[in-house]
Amino acid sequence: MSKFQIITDSCSDLCREDREKYHLDYARMNVVVDGVEKVADLDWAEFTPEEFYGWLEAGRKMKTTQVPLTEFINRCTPYLEKGIDILYISCSSKLSGSINIFELAKEQLLEQFPERKLIGVDSLNACFGEGLLAIQASLRQDEGMSIEEVAKWVEEHRNDMVQFATVETLDYIQAAGRIKKSKAILGNMFHKKPIFISDANGDNYTLGTVMGVKHADLELVKGAVERILPEKCNVIYVGQGMSMERAERVKEKLLEAFDDIEVRIRWIGPIIGTTCGPGVLAVFGMGKTVTTYEGDGKDVGLDYSKL
Repeated sequence: MSKFQIITDSCSDLCREDREKYHLDYARMNVVVDGVEKVADLDWAEFTPEEFYGWLEAGRKMKTTQVPLTEFINRCTPYLEKGIDILYISCSSKLSGSINIFELAKEQLLEQFPERKLIGVDSLNACFGEGLLAIQASLRQDEGMSIEEVAKWVEEHRNDMVQFATVETLDYIQAAGRIKKSKAILGNMFHKKPIFISDANGDNYTLGTVMGVKHADLELVKGAVERILPEKCNVIYVGQGMSMERAERVKEKLLEAFDDIEVRIRWIGPIIGTTCGPGVLAVFGMGKTVTTYEGDGKDVGLDYSKL
């Protein structure tokens, strides 16, 4: 059986500790700060998390990029030269075009390495939803699955990823084009906090809103408890961006609800952080299959009023 390397990208938000534990690699995206491009490094090599979220809070002009073609070429080539195939698990194609860039890189790389395999899988998730799928893929690889079998497993289970997230202000989501400016203004005025998920199409879908961060955090726990399944999940991720105290409280409640599941708190990195801003908080774990499609709002197991 050929060896293969699982590669994800900057949207996965997996820190060095997690990547090394599950022998994962990732392709770097970029964040552009006031016109200056910086690598979206998950080990915060160019700037600290505090600096990054401080830039957002200060109103600096920021945007993100997909994985550049040259990054895929440079990331994959050393493995291919050693006879190691590539399985790329991408950020959702609804949120990034990186899976398409990988396919272009694949065409070029196969000209040089025709005997190798390069497979790209759209995770239909982002942040730790994508990262957890990469971890689960690594565990299947350790069990002896082939690259094709692992790719198929990810495709069959990517809608088993449960995500519940909220943000402190709607400004950054509005700036990213995710909601209308009028809704952001009204939501902020009345202290409304959105609760959103990743739907079955791989897009983020707002279930509804609650008043204040305390209620929002409780709804994250409620959603996770109702939909994460211990038989599918061995670890829950709590992602945070300058909201560590809230993350600790959410972790405590999750540990009370799930006796045998590890809960890890991690920084939300530059790509997702740019869109969500300081105060973002999210919970991720494997569980009930997501059957919600963009716009229908059905079968989520929760009762929210719509935005």
